[in-house]
Formats: sequence, structure tokens, C-alpha cells
Amino acid sequence: MAKKTTNDKATQKLQALVHKTDLEKPAQKDIAALRQALQQDQALWRRASDLNHMAHRQLTARFPPAIREALYLRLEAMQQDLGYAEASAIEQLLIEQVATCWLNLQVTQLVYAVATADLTNTASANHWERRLISAQRRYLKAIETLTQVRRRLRPNAVQLNIGTQQLNVVGEVSLRKRRTRSAR
Repeated sequence: MAKKTTNDKATQKLQALVHKTDLEKPAQKDIAALRQALQQDQALWRRASDLNHMAHRQLTARFPPAIREALYLRLEAMQQDLGYAEASAIEQLLIEQVATCWLNLQVTQLVYAVATADLTNTASANHWERRLISAQRRYLKAIETLTQVRRRLRPNAVQLNIGTQQLNVVGEVSLRKRRTRSAR
């Protein structure tokens, strides 16, 4: 219980500092105290500065909680499928961007479908079609950038697809022909 009280006190202290610095002209000593508090807890400043997560919340704000949670799970699965845990820092940033662009594309696609269902409002449909095309471009560009960075980080990597099986090899790959007995 004492640990929870300590965490509660730290949280209350941090909230007070945030309140003091959330002014047009906050005192420099309050900003310095807030910076020191954030530096002491890396997990806290990482969560507080996760703008991708904020974008995800904003994009899904109008969905019911069940759909929101399903989308968050989908985003986590997508990042895992793209190898987030094993990726370099730059790849992690790009994987996050791919996931955010995917979510934006899905939401825009849904709004476009609703807008085009009303055949009398062509201005709205045209607007959302332009937004959809832009979202598609961003998503494809994020995927392309991630792919290019991975190629540069792993120049000797080879991907072999045979049917539904995929084999990724990193390192020296030799495709030399072996001599047969008759060639000796």
C-alpha cells in the first residue's frame, strides 16, 4: 500500500506541475520542476509525448468503445507483424507511421463510403474522395519508406517466397553451382 501512496503522491505532484505550467506565461522554476519530474520517470514522458497514440485516439473518438478497442488491438497486431519489437529505432518510428496511416486510411474510407452513399451531396463526396486519395498516398509512402530503410539496414538480406512459405536470410548468400561428379 505504501508504494501506491507514493505513486499517488508523485502523480498528484506531477498534475500540480502540469497545472502550473499550463499557462500562457508559466514561471521558469515550474517549467524546470516539470522537466526534472519527467526526466525522473522515462515511462511517463514517453507516454505523455506519444503523439501517434493521441492521433489514434482522435481518429477513433467517434467509434463505440468496443470498436475502438478492437482497432487498438489491430494496430498492436500490425506493429507486431511488422517486427516492431526487433526493429531498430528508425524502423520502429516508421512502423508506427505505417500503423497510423493505415488507421487514417480506414477511417477516411469509411467516411467516404458514407458520403458517397448520399448521391445528392456531390461536393461532400468529392471532398472525401480527395481526402481518401491523399490518405492512400500517405499509407503507401509510409510502407515504401519502411521497405527502403529495411533494405538499406540489411543490404545482404534475401527474401524467398515459395507458395505460402516465406524465408528471410540475412548475411552472405551464395548461389554457386556445385560441381557434379561428371564435371571433375
